[in-house]
Amino acid sequence: MSQPSPIVRPLPPLGVILAGGASRRFGAPKALAVVGGRRIVDRVLDALAAAVPEVVVSANDAALYDDLDLTVVPDRYADIGPLAGIHVGLLHAVDRGWPGALVVACDLPYVTADVLRLVVRRASVSPAEAIVPESHGRHGTEPLCAFYSVECIPVVEAMLAEGERRAHTLLERVRTDRVPLADIQAVGDPRLLFHNVNTVSDLDEGERRTGPLPPVVSVIGRKNSGKTRLMVALLREMRRRGFRVASIKHGHHAFEADEKGRDSWRHFNEGQAEATLMAGEGKIALVMRMEGEPDPERLVRDFLAGRGYDLVLVEGYKRGPFPKIEIWRRAVHDHPLYEEFSDGADQYLAIVTDDDRFRADVPVVLLDEDDTPSHIDRLGGMLQNLVLGQRGRAG
Repeated sequence: MSQPSPIVRPLPPLGVILAGGASRRFGAPKALAVVGGRRIVDRVLDALAAAVPEVVVSANDAALYDDLDLTVVPDRYADIGPLAGIHVGLLHAVDRGWPGALVVACDLPYVTADVLRLVVRRASVSPAEAIVPESHGRHGTEPLCAFYSVECIPVVEAMLAEGERRAHTLLERVRTDRVPLADIQAVGDPRLLFHNVNTVSDLDEGERRTGPLPPVVSVIGRKNSGKTRLMVALLREMRRRGFRVASIKHGHHAFEADEKGRDSWRHFNEGQAEATLMAGEGKIALVMRMEGEPDPERLVRDFLAGRGYDLVLVEGYKRGPFPKIEIWRRAVHDHPLYEEFSDGADQYLAIVTDDDRFRADVPVVLLDEDDTPSHIDRLGGMLQNLVLGQRGRAG
């Protein structure tokens, strides 16, 4: 059995909100921008206050933060950027008897106490002078959501004296330990947790990614049951009813969305681009590399949420989190997938079948092979009620 790591720092760090920037690209103090009905600085304060016992604000305009009832400490070096805030935060930590500072930039509206606790916990057992979480960012770490020991003060002051302003350089000049990306992913999506707001567009993007998802329904069934035919018919029906509908197709094998040898195919395959966007009149197509099996809920949130779609239909993902319409033909398979779900009634919207004797605890819709099938009209009504019901709850 592994022994617990010895405690290096028995006391927690001082929490420091870095709010001394000029917000030039945003056009106004971004700490005061509203996300989800609350200012970013209030959201950051909530996360910090749940992780450490004392929080201060590093800012040069104390009046902006009077209502927070926090100590505001101004930079000692003007117009230097966040490194000046780290510096003054560490000096205040010394004055208050804390071993270091847990700094969080004021433009991180989605940072959580869980992430900050991971940093604090690692700082308590690691002898490193800086503890930084790993991320998907350009440098792979988040130096403005990190712990710095008071031992960093001489290094920071030397950097400021030589005109070096980059926080990432500080990580290179002191002993640095990282909170592994896997640990961060265990408490949230790093792309959202560390989403920073530098522009109004960044603000809008964050709101889009955290806003309510459109209703999503999976169309499932065994192989050769007719899933794609049902999907196409439902997409066409919902479009006829005046709804904007998007779709996702789940594939079980590697696929090519482009023709081999074409320019875009060569970008992605020969050039090994991380992502290739094909754009032409009236439509675009994105091919992107992803690790492992894509999460269907994240696909909806990252690519379809906030774009005005009324409904998303997904072909496949039978184990996904969305309500399901199963198509089951007794002529092809002896029993439906429904019977394999222990809580099938809670997960299903309907079962479409050619067996007029089949019964279940969910609506059973008889498959109609006519040119204008009645089962599509009935399913369309169910989907329409789902969309309108969510609109009513949102309103």
